[in-house]
Amino acid sequence: MLVAALALVAVLLALRPWLDDPSAAGPAWRVDRVHDGDTVTGIDAAGRAHRIRLVGIDAPELDQPYGRAAQAALARKVVGRPVRVREAGIDQHGRLLGTLLVDGRDVNRELVAEGWAWVYAGFAPPDELRAAEALARRGGLGLWADPRPQPPRQWRQLHPTHR
Repeated sequence: MLVAALALVAVLLALRPWLDDPSAAGPAWRVDRVHDGDTVTGIDAAGRAHRIRLVGIDAPELDQPYGRAAQAALARKVVGRPVRVREAGIDQHGRLLGTLLVDGRDVNRELVAEGWAWVYAGFAPPDELRAAEALARRGGLGLWADPRPQPPRQWRQLHPTHR
């Protein structure tokens, strides 16, 4: 079952890179710091630092089960590699909302497909993100190895002092 789920995730990811035009995201950035599984500090081509919240996903908090694993998964994908940022606005905390692209791959989508993040329910997510999450759930990947993982929003409500 796990092998079949991994194969489906690989097919899903393989079908999408041609749609991600790296040039549409501008010049390459570098990631200076991975704060958690869905937030990084990126340095743009002009040398300016920006805190970037990965749009469309919600990873476990660091103190939450799978939080450190999600942070490590994101770090493996972006640290030391040229990263392009497809900007999507600014959130209520002043962070840049963005999709990270590495070698034309959508890192946000990969984190969901590998089970390190939920699809963020605060907006209408693209079908591809929903499909990636469904495959990860069925395959028991990442945080879906837990029979009842707690979404970060619920966890934050129960642990208001975690920050």
